[in-house]
Amino acid sequence: MATPANPATNVVQDSQAVAERAAKAKATVEKHNSILFKIKLQDAKGNHVPVYEVANKTIGFFCGTGRLGVCQELAVLVDRFLELHPKFTVIYISYDSSKEAFNKTLEAHPRWLAVPYDEGVRLDILNEWQMKGLPCLHVYDPVEHEIVTSWGGSCLRFNFDKCFDEWQYSEGVTFWQIIKGYFTYKSPPGTFVDMTDAELIANGFPSSDTESKKDK
Repeated sequence: MATPANPATNVVQDSQAVAERAAKAKATVEKHNSILFKIKLQDAKGNHVPVYEVANKTIGFFCGTGRLGVCQELAVLVDRFLELHPKFTVIYISYDSSKEAFNKTLEAHPRWLAVPYDEGVRLDILNEWQMKGLPCLHVYDPVEHEIVTSWGGSCLRFNFDKCFDEWQYSEGVTFWQIIKGYFTYKSPPGTFVDMTDAELIANGFPSSDTESKKDK
């Protein structure tokens, strides 16, 4: 007869695993098979950001475009998630059709990092990762050099409070949560509409900042 597992032992083992991952994170920048070595990064103001600054964080690669309403809606959730999780960061992979529109998107989301619009690798990443449609939020583990889940958008919509911890051992959302969520999910306050690039540049679009001001 098998001996039941001791919950206390599991907690200790989990803590050890987290500590080991944190220690390995420091060495991540020395491994040349990471996607992080294929990209350059900038902040929302256009300043260069060294890749090693994100080497010990869980990364959400957000493939999207500011002019689509569905991307605007997910971007609001991403901004709220960033506020709650300092060990999470976002790298924007732009599908905007102009550099001006790209800059406008980042202007609305000052916490985001991005692959510069003029970098050719941006299109390579989009060609490989946007197959599920836009927007995509691919959650990346820089320690293990692998995509934890390509369902990051569903994680935030249907398992917002628990997915960050669950990414340590799973995709952060179940099919049941996704199915149930389609019937119960309520999008953030605001109107998210598709725009032309010209409308985006001229008028901006809803962001977490504008929505929080509207709610007050």
